Amino acid sequence: MAATQRVTIHMSPDLVLRVSSTARSYREAEKTWRRISLESATTSAQKKSIRIEAELRRPIEWPTEDHLAEACLRGRMAQPDLAQDWQPLTEEERVALTLPGMWPGSERPDEDFTAAFACTLDYDLVWQARTAAWRISEPWIKAILAEGLGNLRGLSPEQRERRQALGAHVITFGAIVRQGIKKHWPTKSVTLFSVETAKEA
Repeated sequence: MAATQRVTIHMSPDLVLRVSSTARSYREAEKTWRRISLESATTSAQKKSIRIEAELRRPIEWPTEDHLAEACLRGRMAQPDLAQDWQPLTEEERVALTLPGMWPGSERPDEDFTAAFACTLDYDLVWQARTAAWRISEPWIKAILAEGLGNLRGLSPEQRERRQALGAHVITFGAIVRQGIKKHWPTKSVTLFSVETAKEA
């Protein structure tokens, strides 16, 4: 079984609702299938077989919130700007990326981050996305800091505008997940591909 990691992404309530409501509808469909299937089962072996079949079919036919979020992330990571051979993170960089706090320039005042969405994703996929985010953002963050624009307090309107221009190129792991949910909503074939990939790992 592939290793997983629990992550929390802040996003708009509408995005959270899109994932949770879709997963809820799949859960209801699975419950209906289980109920109908179990009604015709007459032995414990048949009942066990139905439970096993449900476990195998769930990621493909009745994906959970975790399955949906992972498929969205895979869809976003498959795009040319992210699907590159990035330089691996150093040990220091990996530790730094686990620390709390916002990256300079990652502020998006026009976006809603009021809802926290927690999900469990493939471990390697999480770090592929974090690596891409850091490699893309690192030079822009360095530029912000080099120009003395790291702290918003005390900046003039012109400096804030400059910081915003540089920060527009900064992309975080959370932003990648949000973009995946917005623009790369999975079909069941995409979900199947991610599950089969995980099994092979």
